[in-house]
Amino acid sequence: MRMQAKAPVIGKGIPVSPGVIEGPVKIVESPEDVAAVKPGDIVVVKYSNPLFTLAAMASAGLICEVGGVLTHICIVSAEIGIPCIARAENITASLTDGMIITLDASQGLVYGSHE
Repeated sequence: MRMQAKAPVIGKGIPVSPGVIEGPVKIVESPEDVAAVKPGDIVVVKYSNPLFTLAAMASAGLICEVGGVLTHICIVSAEIGIPCIARAENITASLTDGMIITLDASQGLVYGSHE
C-alpha cells in the first residue's frame, strides 16, 4: 500500500497471521469489553485471555502487546484467518479506541492515520 509510506509507524510486532487491514481500534482490557467489538474493528489486547477469543472472532484484525505466536488468541486469529501480530510492545499506550490504523501483519507493522 503506497499510503503506508506517508503514514507513521506507531508500532511493531511479530507477524502471526499475514494480511493488511485498515480500521478503527478497539482496545479490549476485560471480558466486559468484548461485547463492544464490531465487525471491521482491529482488536488490541495487552495480553491473551481465552475470554477474549470472541473479540478476535468478531474483529478484522488483532494486535497483542504481550506474548508470542503460540499465545492462545494469536493461534485463534491465525486459524480464522485474520491479520495478527504479537509482542507489539507498549501498543496499548500508543492507541486509543476509534483511532483509524493500518495493520500490516505480513510485516509486523502498525501505521497511524495517513491524513
